[in-house]
Amino acid sequence: MSVPASDRAAKLASYIRQNVSKDRARPIGPDTPLVSSGLIDSMSLVSVLVFIEDEFGVVIPDEAATAAAMDSVRLILELVARHDGAGR
Repeated sequence: MSVPASDRAAKLASYIRQNVSKDRARPIGPDTPLVSSGLIDSMSLVSVLVFIEDEFGVVIPDEAATAAAMDSVRLILELVARHDGAGR
């Protein structure tokens, strides 16, 4: 079952804030810098990728999953949209 885009943003932001953020009290909006601000580290992106695969059923190729490409919820969701259905 596909998760609507609006729900994806909320679920992703909540996951990041609760599970990988270095400041769990800080709200995370669509354009909040994640890696570049130090809110999460690049190693935490692996956890985010696993969450995306488990929650949304979308696999992001390693070469596409760069810190720059995953520096905000909006950028991550753009990656998800590009790879949603890829390889099916």
